[in-house]
Amino acid sequence: MLKNIGLTGGIACGKSKVAEIFNNLGFYTIDSDDVSRKVMEKGEIAYNKIVKYFGSDILDENGNIIRKKLGSIVFSNKEKLIVLEEIVHPAIFDYEKKLRSQIYGKDDKAVIITHAAKMIESGSFIHYDALIVVTTDKNIQIKRLIKRDNITKEQAENILNNQLSQEERLKYAKFIIDNSKDINNLTLEVKRVYNLINQINYGLKHC
Repeated sequence: MLKNIGLTGGIACGKSKVAEIFNNLGFYTIDSDDVSRKVMEKGEIAYNKIVKYFGSDILDENGNIIRKKLGSIVFSNKEKLIVLEEIVHPAIFDYEKKLRSQIYGKDDKAVIITHAAKMIESGSFIHYDALIVVTTDKNIQIKRLIKRDNITKEQAENILNNQLSQEERLKYAKFIIDNSKDINNLTLEVKRVYNLINQINYGLKHC
């Protein structure tokens, strides 16, 4: 059964919008970015480990982690980035596991879509029954990035060049959603995959 499904894609591909459409259609969704923020809050295990390693300079006056400051440290130092990921990824996995247990406790027929940017790079894709990859034309990605983040074309290209290529990402896909056109076409793409998943689950349940 395809009940625990991962959703990923490159930057500015529209993962969050795809997840929103799946949610509207009736699937449950978990946002790993939200979970990442949660496990880094005061009192959480990841928070204590991060502060112990990086020091109090990354905290604001209320003792909360300044994510932008932490980000600027790790993205200019690969060793520190690895340390951060080794702290945060297990905490995210455990927290998401609890969320899924809560959902299945209320609805044992639930299909849960968990979306994250680095699902393949972190190796977390192995924990899912299937992986959905959202893809789009690279030129469209660049235009969206420039508009969204108010950056130059060169900066946008550098960001994409430092990510896993779409071709490499697609090797891991059970389902592919193309977000190169408008919202109406994207909705149709998501509905197509939604129907495929339900058909597969129905077939497996009755075989």
